[in-house]
Amino acid sequence: MGDWALKIKSNAVGYGIGLEGSIEELAFSGPVIWGRYPFYSSYVEFIPEMEQKPLLSSGPLSYLLNPRRIVVEDKFLFTIDADRLFFAYKSFDQEKLKYYFYQFVLPLFGQCIGKLLFLHGGAFEANSQAVGLMASSGGGKSTLLAAFQELGYNLVADDRTGFVLETNEPLVVPAHPFLRNYRKSEDIGRPVAHFSKHILPLKTIFFLRWTDNQEPFIEKVEPGKAFRNLYFNSAFVLDERVHVQKILQWLAQMCTYRLFLPRGKIEKIPQICEMILSQSFNR
Repeated sequence: MGDWALKIKSNAVGYGIGLEGSIEELAFSGPVIWGRYPFYSSYVEFIPEMEQKPLLSSGPLSYLLNPRRIVVEDKFLFTIDADRLFFAYKSFDQEKLKYYFYQFVLPLFGQCIGKLLFLHGGAFEANSQAVGLMASSGGGKSTLLAAFQELGYNLVADDRTGFVLETNEPLVVPAHPFLRNYRKSEDIGRPVAHFSKHILPLKTIFFLRWTDNQEPFIEKVEPGKAFRNLYFNSAFVLDERVHVQKILQWLAQMCTYRLFLPRGKIEKIPQICEMILSQSFNR
């Protein structure tokens, strides 16, 4: 951990990545770890139609290869080069820019420059460690992260957790200081009061599930099922072999649990938070 502290230079835009250029609209968060990269932005009269078929489509977003591009309807076009980013916009919307930039563009760029591997999940900081929470949309992850905010625990990541690719230990970087514990599309969320500023080891992950039971409960997850959960919660798999190797390597150093949340029992949240902390740190 000490080696990483030497690499912190100043504030990053997110995920340890610093940018240089027209970025006044983006909030700064966390340490610069990987250095600063050029970020160019320009207004265009129209977003050109893409001739190739998207590799991935999700709502208004399309992801294309050769070159790597993210297109958002006819409004935004992000082009990801080896060591720089280009942003073209037909109409500017600050909130939508933050959403697509933090949720998709920066995570993809972090993987393209070979620094990060991303899993779809959130994390908070406790006892100088990160504790991971993974769930499908509407699965209670952001609600619990908001509860830990109220208890004074730092947010590490809301929806994209970035693991440091070049280490054998499972280390994660601060993502961005926004939390969306409500249902609204194309919204990055509200600024948080408590946000992590350091690379942290992640030793514990909870896979969240709903239950009709009246009380929350925890089960240990065997490594094979934990691997499947982590792999299928991956974001932007660029090199499947490396992705699988790193997950297996890190998983051997983690404790993984399934946490069952009573459906509709908001009053159980303080109890659930205490269960997470007790299970993570043998309190």
